[in-house]
Amino acid sequence: MNKLFLYEDFFTRDEKEVVSFGKLSASLFTYSTGVKAVRLQNDRGAIVMLPYMGQMIWRAAFDGYEMTMKTIFDEPIAAKYSFEETYGCFLMHCGLTAMGNPTAEDDHTPHGELPICKYQSAFIVSGEDEKGKYIGLSGTYTRQSCYAINYEFTPLVKIYEGKTVIDVTASFTNHKDVPLEYYYLCHINHRPIDGARLEYTADRAKIKVNHEVPDGYFSEADAAATNRYLDALDADPGIMDDMGAAGQCYRPEIVFYCQYDADKDGSAYTMQYDKGGHSTFVIHRPEELPYGIRWISRTDDEDTLGMLLPATAEHLGKLYCQRNGQSRFLNKGETVTYHMQTGLLSLDEADAMCAKIKALGY
Repeated sequence: MNKLFLYEDFFTRDEKEVVSFGKLSASLFTYSTGVKAVRLQNDRGAIVMLPYMGQMIWRAAFDGYEMTMKTIFDEPIAAKYSFEETYGCFLMHCGLTAMGNPTAEDDHTPHGELPICKYQSAFIVSGEDEKGKYIGLSGTYTRQSCYAINYEFTPLVKIYEGKTVIDVTASFTNHKDVPLEYYYLCHINHRPIDGARLEYTADRAKIKVNHEVPDGYFSEADAAATNRYLDALDADPGIMDDMGAAGQCYRPEIVFYCQYDADKDGSAYTMQYDKGGHSTFVIHRPEELPYGIRWISRTDDEDTLGMLLPATAEHLGKLYCQRNGQSRFLNKGETVTYHMQTGLLSLDEADAMCAKIKALGY
């Protein structure tokens, strides 16, 4: 693996290519907001990443199709408190000392420190493995607190020559002489496609629907419609599977928890199957990330399908996780790595993945 270490003074308003490798390239630029960005490109499309702010994937598009959620933020803003100040990314890492929506009793920010953390190092990688030639971005975020915390978080995102798949790994190591209590969620935000169908290797009967309708910033009519839909979901969670079907209401959002099953290779599958159109997917390993969170929001400003957010725990805040035995611990010197894939499927690939899901009994 070849590495090119990045420094903030490499980035200017004018985009410039810094790596070229076969049909792959990496270029650097700065948004008008001052946020630094890396564009990783292959012969099928590109992803834009924020190397110093959470190493988010800000945008992702292949074969002319923009996969990223609809958002009010055209450009990322240098967030100071939480990701909600600039929410509109395709993918962000969540955790690590806390994760999920904080309750009134919690003292952590939404989804913890990882979404907008400041990376101390960032580097472009390139090389070739069993999947072919790749280019990617990685880096290191270190969080230290006297007596309590000293961990190192190192994600890696790769795209490949000729492919519309994004490989994502998240690795972290505890360097402290006490165990690290941790939580992790990979927040992947696809754009919904009306008329598409959700296909996935999870039992609909075991889906948990969270009745969380926030107060204060949407109409009584929307609240009533969402509550009616929540009642219908309690009776039959499978009615969510047809995107844009009559009676659905995700204003401002609904969150679910799915228990996934894996194939013989340990992989679980989730796809937005648009037969004859643009199908998107997520593959994860339930042995690593056993909680399958689904988040859907469909408003005029935010339109997103978090069809599968693989996680170590539910999304209901740190105290809830502690009370329900969902905390994980990493001893001194130990490292853990999680693996995910997402991206766009061709028509044949979409049919094949759907057939695989059906063959597994779903």
